[in-house]
Amino acid sequence: MDGSTTTRAGSAGINQILDGGITPAAASSPVAAVASTTAELESGRLNEITKHLTEVVRPLVQRLSALPDAARPLVERARPWADVFLPIAEEMGPRIDDLRPVMRDLRAQLSELLIRAGAALALFAARRDLDSVGGVSRVLGTGARRLASLRPTLPTATGLGISAPRAIGAPRVRSTVRLPSMGIGAAVLSTARRLRPGRWAFRTIAVGMIVFVLSDSVLREAMVEEVNWARSAVQTIEIPTIEIPTIQFPTQASAAPSKLAAAQFDLPPLNAYRAAFETQASYPTVAANATVEWVVALRNTGSAGWYRGVAGAQASLALTDGTEAAVQTTAYVAPGQVGWFIARFRAPAGPGAHAVSLFPRIDGRGELPNLGIYALVTVR
Repeated sequence: MDGSTTTRAGSAGINQILDGGITPAAASSPVAAVASTTAELESGRLNEITKHLTEVVRPLVQRLSALPDAARPLVERARPWADVFLPIAEEMGPRIDDLRPVMRDLRAQLSELLIRAGAALALFAARRDLDSVGGVSRVLGTGARRLASLRPTLPTATGLGISAPRAIGAPRVRSTVRLPSMGIGAAVLSTARRLRPGRWAFRTIAVGMIVFVLSDSVLREAMVEEVNWARSAVQTIEIPTIEIPTIQFPTQASAAPSKLAAAQFDLPPLNAYRAAFETQASYPTVAANATVEWVVALRNTGSAGWYRGVAGAQASLALTDGTEAAVQTTAYVAPGQVGWFIARFRAPAGPGAHAVSLFPRIDGRGELPNLGIYALVTVR
């Protein structure tokens, strides 16, 4: 570096000091000025990256912050059961730990006994000589044939005599064939393994726990409360609204009992009429004592058709007291087709959720099997 270059660098440093760009300490070295500028750029880039990460992570943090509020009702519902079953688990834990060595010893003893018994049976089957058994059976057979061949003879001077055929001893043939080993010990051990003592112990403990819960009034009431709560939760689930494009809704006067005409054809027996639940509209929410309109669809699963306005062939829905609440909206529903019913009845007076049951029937003939249809009416 020559003298002119040094003079130019010094002039540039003085100008930067006068402009306020760097401090007098940094003006003594151009390298220090460059390092200071690079540090400022890196600091600004780091701030931009931090700001970007904050914007990206903020929605995730907001979603995670809502999880404790959503999980709190579930934890509150499970806390009574935890308070009930925690003492039971604490009491059953030491007992199960005490039973484990006993079950282990019993299993080991049973396995050893089965192995010994199987080995003894296999040894007996391998060493047993069945020739003697065959010889005894042949002797018994020969004696039986001799007794069967005895015949009486005429009396002689010395008295009565019985002639018998001369016994001829059959030659004894010694068999050299031995029975093969049947593997009785292996079969017994395999049967013992299939018993699976662990499965039986688990089932026994499970049945004992169920009996214990049913025998305790507090646990039984808690179980009933949980079942009722689950049932109410299921009943309050809203079903999507069903669109009915081609059905003409009758007027308000159709809620009154319909007038039926006599059938112009031979009516089949009542057991020819059958129905099955197909679908329904969402449960209604109305004011107290207001008129409720609710749509139900039933499939004709019988062998006879439904005729609107014909006595003994019209399908309808009735309330618990027998009042007619709905009739089929179409003139005829053939077997296998779906018929629509618009139930109209008065809402209860008290606020809350009320279940209004509906029963299928054939007007003029009798009731059909109950399908468990009910409208969960919420009174505001």
